[in-house]
Amino acid sequence: SPPGRAACAGVPMSRGIKSTFAEWRFLLLTLLICAYLLTAPLIVGNWPIQMLLEALLLATVLVTVSANPGWHKLRRVLVVLWLVSMTGTLLSVFSVRPDLWQWYRTAELLTLVPVLAVVATGMLAFVRRERSLTIDSIFATVAAYLLLALLFAQLYLCLITWDPTSFSLPIDAVDRPAHLLQSDMTYFSLVTLATVGYGDMLPATPTARMLAMFQAVVGQFYIAVVVALFVGMYSSQPRE
Repeated sequence: SPPGRAACAGVPMSRGIKSTFAEWRFLLLTLLICAYLLTAPLIVGNWPIQMLLEALLLATVLVTVSANPGWHKLRRVLVVLWLVSMTGTLLSVFSVRPDLWQWYRTAELLTLVPVLAVVATGMLAFVRRERSLTIDSIFATVAAYLLLALLFAQLYLCLITWDPTSFSLPIDAVDRPAHLLQSDMTYFSLVTLATVGYGDMLPATPTARMLAMFQAVVGQFYIAVVVALFVGMYSSQPRE
């Protein structure tokens, strides 16, 4: 019957959509992260940028979990950490106790760190598990690299929360809106990770300097490990 044929035709279509998503999921995620980085400085207000970051984090968790089917137990841990981070975000944005704002902000930022770390690790685990070098595996390493920058940006923001003089900025941190300060630290984090060092923003305290130095080392090792991984995958592929 026609309904039966339509149902049978719907199955391959559904499988085709899933197959396409599985083939390009990290490319789409990388584009989503890049869109966030480009639009974040244009969004006015602290709570919209925080909600956008939480939505982006949830998308990265879902994509990474779908790429690692064996992460059944870790999936629950990631969801719980994301919920804790979401709670910290709501408390810091809509705080009724200004005297506790620093603690709310710290809880929000520090709960993001393990989620970003585990998600970036999951992306690299997916790349390592792949037998062949694909476009999606390449973009998985790009997405993990950008997430590392966001991870260190949260740590820098945590330092500024407790000591606004942690960084030498063109505009003092106490006079900078929170959503623009988020963009500033993301920019500084990505520049440090790439070891570019423009010099327009500088760490001003020993803790900030040590953290920036550690990030620069992580950036160099990341590139070396990823290149070695890709060379090994490419050399193992059969060539005509």
